[in-house]
Amino acid sequence: MNNNKKALLFIHDYTEQGNDLFYLWDGAQIGEVTAEKLVTDDAEIICHDYWLIAPAIYRTTQQLPKIITDVEELRISTSGKKTDRELKEKTDIAQSLKARVDADTIKKYLAIFHRKSAVDDSILTTIGQALLELSEEIEILAKKLDEWDRFIKIERPITEQLIQSAAKGIAINEEKLRLHKKNIEFDYYMTLKSFSSKYNVPLEIPSDAEIINYLEPKGYDFSGVNVDYVLKFVPMQDDFAIDLLKLMKIAKSRKVLNLIPLSQRRIYPITDVFGSVTSRIYFKDPSLQNLAKQHRNILAPDKGKLFSYVDFDQYEAGIMGILSGDSEILRLYASGDLYETVAEEVFGNKTNRKEAKRLFLSYAYGMRKQSLYDAASNYGANRQAAKDFFNKFSVFEKWKVAIHSEFQQQGYVKTSLGNHMQREIIGPLSEQEKRSSVSQIVQGTASLIFKKTLLNLRSETNVQIKVPMHDAVLFQHDEKFNAETVAQIFSSTMTEHFEGKIQGKASISEFFEN
Repeated sequence: MNNNKKALLFIHDYTEQGNDLFYLWDGAQIGEVTAEKLVTDDAEIICHDYWLIAPAIYRTTQQLPKIITDVEELRISTSGKKTDRELKEKTDIAQSLKARVDADTIKKYLAIFHRKSAVDDSILTTIGQALLELSEEIEILAKKLDEWDRFIKIERPITEQLIQSAAKGIAINEEKLRLHKKNIEFDYYMTLKSFSSKYNVPLEIPSDAEIINYLEPKGYDFSGVNVDYVLKFVPMQDDFAIDLLKLMKIAKSRKVLNLIPLSQRRIYPITDVFGSVTSRIYFKDPSLQNLAKQHRNILAPDKGKLFSYVDFDQYEAGIMGILSGDSEILRLYASGDLYETVAEEVFGNKTNRKEAKRLFLSYAYGMRKQSLYDAASNYGANRQAAKDFFNKFSVFEKWKVAIHSEFQQQGYVKTSLGNHMQREIIGPLSEQEKRSSVSQIVQGTASLIFKKTLLNLRSETNVQIKVPMHDAVLFQHDEKFNAETVAQIFSSTMTEHFEGKIQGKASISEFFEN
């Protein structure tokens, strides 16, 4: 075992009064330490549920431990199993410990952890030793799967960066919060009532099964696709999908707003740096990324500061072009606004940019050609123009087939720095698996570049990250700071990732809806 590892056992003070307790097990003895001692220790600190205690450590010391590994985060982020990531919120450390520790000891430990029992050094010692052994085992597996480099170079540093950012909090505009909380119930129930009446469905947001039951008799095919895909990409003769997505967006904003009390002047979201199978960053409690644009003005910069918002331009399409080497996609990407160019070539004008984007991404992630042409025609495009356009990407088609073959033969696909996804069934690939394998490569690469970008922002001391938004970031800065500097870091990081073979693009955009 690596002797330069220590297990951290902590008991969090949920009242946030600073009465957290910290214990370190070094393989020989257990001892209580202060937060100040913890952040100066040179050992690699092993723990679980780091998200729970990290903000308290930072608020106390303005630092975080030098090297820290959350064994559950390491296990989940390097396993490659989609189910591990989907069940993340439903499992705890007990599942990983049960192979090493008897059930009674785990039960006693959880009682201590949740402040239901007094501290017992012998219990903490047993659990501490199990954590050290577990970390060794998972580290060996991560290295075998070629995931360790990404963890130490990307995931661990980005965790530290975003925990520090979230621990500083985000100011709340009390007036805007009060206004939105006042109006959101009315907006939600009126939208719900309108949707229910228009489509003759119950007065509630329909489940996936209910959506399928409603749409399948109307001719919509769900074989090999999920509900989200159909709603976002498949055009419909009525506005069912548009209206339902609008209702869902209002419901998400309502949930976030209801979680923020009027008495709260700052919010401190929880950071999940590996919140999806493709490694997207999520903020939780509250889930600020779920706020609709018209509600985002509840967030406010600190006194004397400004907010700016930068995002990548035509991000996924550019990644698809360079990974596949398809000259037609690269031509579109280099043309300026890719989706405007697609609109011109498919619809004959730029005004159908939104529809062009949906069609292009539908195609890219595997919509059948016949369905694609039908969709284009339903949007008002010339059917032959759509055929001619989408038949140009022969190199991209061969690349997708190669990804499918790799997934079938190897049983996994991965990006340039780990983040692999394993197959969990056998037999021929389903249509959904084909789409998932391409998505893992493209969106996994996008997540990797985005995290590299945020890490590169550390060199700009004027920049304080407030909300990462998958491929964009809301940040705070002094009034004299040029926000274009961040846009340049975005574009240059993408360019450097692909060794200059493509020019990354990013721009200042609107975070709020005026």
